[in-house]
Amino acid sequence: MEVEPKKWRRWLFYVDIVVVAVLIIAIVFLAQDAYWAGYWHGSNEEIDYLWKIARDVAFLTGALAWLFYRFFKNEFEVLRHPW
Repeated sequence: MEVEPKKWRRWLFYVDIVVVAVLIIAIVFLAQDAYWAGYWHGSNEEIDYLWKIARDVAFLTGALAWLFYRFFKNEFEVLRHPW
């Protein structure tokens, strides 16, 4: 089954919107978890928040990798076909 290019671009646009939302949510959770890890510094609670920070960084890394890939791929397409 072949997907039309217009429909494929629309689907990728929706995926990009979801990835941006994940990026924003991950940034908010990263700030919150970093605050609580600092608040509980030196106790057993700190370890839980450090694991949450690792989770947030993983989501940030994935979202940023996707966005950079899409940006540079589209930039390459524009440079290859400028008109």
